[in-house]
Amino acid sequence: MTRIGVSPVRNVNFRVNVGTAIPRSVTLHALPPSILTLVPAYRGLQFILVEDDIVIIDPDTFEIVDVIPA
Repeated sequence: MTRIGVSPVRNVNFRVNVGTAIPRSVTLHALPPSILTLVPAYRGLQFILVEDDIVIIDPDTFEIVDVIPA
């Protein structure tokens, strides 16, 4: 993912679990078209990288929707 210019978040102070609300200070990123092609249900969601895991976030609630392990 670094090839699309997204730096991973390290030393997070929240649990990386579905349903966890992350701090609003974390910068969210638009999902790449390649992921939206594979999982159209993610349209409208955003993501962060935590270490090497892709963490799908609802931008309205800042809650974790899914975690895709590296």
